[in-house]
Amino acid sequence: MGWEEYYITGGVIASVLVVLCLFWIGLVDQVGFIGKGSSLNLSTLPVAIGLYGYCYSGHAVFPNIYTSMANRNQYPAFLLTRMRTKQRLL
Repeated sequence: MGWEEYYITGGVIASVLVVLCLFWIGLVDQVGFIGKGSSLNLSTLPVAIGLYGYCYSGHAVFPNIYTSMANRNQYPAFLLTRMRTKQRLL
């Protein structure tokens, strides 16, 4: 595997770990839960999935961008520009 695949795999693993940690804290340690109401609000689930997908779903596009570039030596500069732009937006 090239470094792009490791980069994408790392993003997927990090995403899964964040979700598992949140479930562990909420369900096992019961941090943040109050005894009243439901623990899953289905009316806001699409918004949560959309925000999460917006932040992490772009990783699958990077290998396609790399293979379609005319000058592949510019790919590291593209990644750096993308990361800086994302940091400024957040």
